[in-house]
Amino acid sequence: MPFPILPAAALSVTVQVNGSSATANGDGRYSVKPGDVVTVTPSLGSDWSSSSEPAGSVSLRNPDISSAKWSAQIVNNTNAASLLTVNAKVTSNAALSKDTVFNVAAGDSRNLAYKVFATNGTQQRLALNFDTMSYAMTDETGIAVSDSFSADVSQSGTYVFKSSHTTASTSRFRLTTDTVVGSFPFQVAQVPNTYAVQPFIGSRAIVTTQSALDGIYNRLGINMRPGVLDSQIRQVQVTGGGTLMYFCNEVGITSIAACPPGSIATYNISAGSSAESWSTVNAANPNDKGAFSVMVIGGKNVYVAAGINTVAPNDSIFRIGLLDSPTRLNTTARGGDNYGTWGTFGFDATTYTAALTRPDGTISNINYAVNSASPTIPALASINFGGTDRYFAVQDGTLSAVVGARTNPVTGYLQIGLVP
Repeated sequence: MPFPILPAAALSVTVQVNGSSATANGDGRYSVKPGDVVTVTPSLGSDWSSSSEPAGSVSLRNPDISSAKWSAQIVNNTNAASLLTVNAKVTSNAALSKDTVFNVAAGDSRNLAYKVFATNGTQQRLALNFDTMSYAMTDETGIAVSDSFSADVSQSGTYVFKSSHTTASTSRFRLTTDTVVGSFPFQVAQVPNTYAVQPFIGSRAIVTTQSALDGIYNRLGINMRPGVLDSQIRQVQVTGGGTLMYFCNEVGITSIAACPPGSIATYNISAGSSAESWSTVNAANPNDKGAFSVMVIGGKNVYVAAGINTVAPNDSIFRIGLLDSPTRLNTTARGGDNYGTWGTFGFDATTYTAALTRPDGTISNINYAVNSASPTIPALASINFGGTDRYFAVQDGTLSAVVGARTNPVTGYLQIGLVP
């Protein structure tokens, strides 16, 4: 008597998207959006592999993969539709396998990576993903801090970073075209394993053509080392097709045009360590070296620098410079400062106002008089020079920056705001 012929074993799968059963379309594919959590469950214990088309266009967040299931949040690394193929191969019989194919919609156009200049004197990379509401901040050594972010329900267009390094809700950011401005719990300058919420500015539009560097910049900055903060306020000129930089070494804040010739410091500019940076060397002191970059924000150049000063005592430094103009603009900006606060900053011809949220959640309101800081630099404002805490400010219609005056209780204070 012949034995009956048994049917060959088959592998089948069930698919869930965000916890609900999913049905394939007429082509046998499943449609998903970036940020969806996909779960594939096999009928037999399986080993797994996955691939995307174009190659590398899809990545996985928080994968949970075992012989009994394949699960992950889908991330589209591009702004175009992609394919993801998940292959299950039966562990006990590799001849049995099955592909599950997903049509992955295009990623959010705001899913971008930015070169960041932080006010602790470091340069980093910030990757934002609005599909998964997650970020990764990667420092100069390649160490990344990643977590989630959420929309600030009290301020449209502002997002709140979640981080294990702080509980303060003042760690936030805002976006405009190719630009991000925010505050983040960076390591305190030259103090390992100590973190504080500090401002940053990031860009995807950084000048890589030397001749496009030229401009006269009203530059504010801070110098930092453990227990010591200082401010810097100068006008800087980049000229000669981006080959020369001048600034005035007068004690009083003086424009380049009004600076005595003997007080002008000259730096030669050459290509830096990357296409995004430019090196400077003091023509009179080759040990005095530095680097800077120029972002383009709202069609305007913005000078930025962050790093370690090569001249003793080797401070960490941060600089931001806005193009000079014949007048001071009226603006409203939102951003943070290196006291860890986040707020709204208003500037007009006579008044500076601020509504500030401190790291502990308390709110303070400021109303200070504004005047001209220098007869030779009309665009540079002085704030509250009739009071104890005195500041300098610049704004160009897209950004604002405020720094504490030197030899003052607020020396080393720095604030960056994005308009609107």
